[in-house]
Amino acid sequence: MKRFFGAKFTSTLSIALVLFVLGLMTMGGLVAARVAKELRERFTVTITVSDVASTDYGQRLVKRLIRSRYTAEAVYVSADSALKVLQTELGENPAEFLGYNPLSPTVELKLKAEYAVADSIKMIVSELERTQGANIAEIDYNHTLLDMVNSNLKRFAIVLAVLAVVLLIICVSLIGNTVRLILHADRFLINTMRLVGATKWFVRWPFIKTHIICGLIAAVVALLALAALVYGGASQGLSHVIAEVLLQPVPLFILVGTVVVLGVLIPAIAAWHAADKYMGKTVDELYLM
Repeated sequence: MKRFFGAKFTSTLSIALVLFVLGLMTMGGLVAARVAKELRERFTVTITVSDVASTDYGQRLVKRLIRSRYTAEAVYVSADSALKVLQTELGENPAEFLGYNPLSPTVELKLKAEYAVADSIKMIVSELERTQGANIAEIDYNHTLLDMVNSNLKRFAIVLAVLAVVLLIICVSLIGNTVRLILHADRFLINTMRLVGATKWFVRWPFIKTHIICGLIAAVVALLALAALVYGGASQGLSHVIAEVLLQPVPLFILVGTVVVLGVLIPAIAAWHAADKYMGKTVDELYLM
């Protein structure tokens, strides 16, 4: 018990702190992915209905688009509705001095995130022009905005990936050093076990098992700390988006799985290599280590 509350307690706490930082990085990646998805799904493709189309064509097109693989949302905007919006923006009714409604009915198409890229949109536009023919007068979208959003998201993803890799390397190194320091005190015990004929696995397993348990405890501590951080931030109105993302089953599973798996694997592998380091060494070499 005294030994646990000494070196092993320090080791568990150190691993928990490292896993906490890794959990923060994972949370940041999940939130960034959610924000990127929402930005892409807000991008709108405007389909202008031709004058030669039937009066109910717009509603039928919306129903067809909703069944399509690429559609996140499709809304029909009648000419009268568009005129009311324009009147609100301008402060006057253009139809009064023109004598007619200059606007055409449109369908506002919002794409799923994976289709909101230039190549996919070009294919969708070509497909609609081919299948709908003269019923569509024009298909318009902001090419510049699309390219800018996707370019910025790509840069951000690259930066986040590089930071994640660097942080993971640092965390693996920190946990590995912590485990090696713990096993350093047992290096003579390891040597003695080998001298009396114990197999390598028999020598390794107690240390691996101990650090798996430490890793699991550290993972639980790190997850509780992350939950407290998110709950505290959400109660202050600071992390509503993070809380909303993590309440979803898939992101929550990814976060918990990442922390638990890394919390078990990294200490276990570090214990494996640290135990191997002291096997086969002479007593004199152990004294010099």
